[in-house]
Amino acid sequence: MHGHSWTDVEYLLAIVADRLAENTFVTGRGAQMKGLHRPKPLPRPGEEEKGHIGDRGERSTEDVVTYLDSFKPDRTPLAS
Repeated sequence: MHGHSWTDVEYLLAIVADRLAENTFVTGRGAQMKGLHRPKPLPRPGEEEKGHIGDRGERSTEDVVTYLDSFKPDRTPLAS
């Protein structure tokens, strides 16, 4: 339907799960429980993950770090 395998039922179940997690969070905060963090919604298919930028493909972590290091500014002192 939307280019993925989720039906309306799966979307509704994800909404219910998200609301249940929010309700649990709010109830815990109301009871002054410590260490609670606002729950993140379940990811939906076809939605870009927020805060996720790009895709490194088949490259290793070392390759990515080396590539990013190539953009670091030169820290050598200027000649007087």
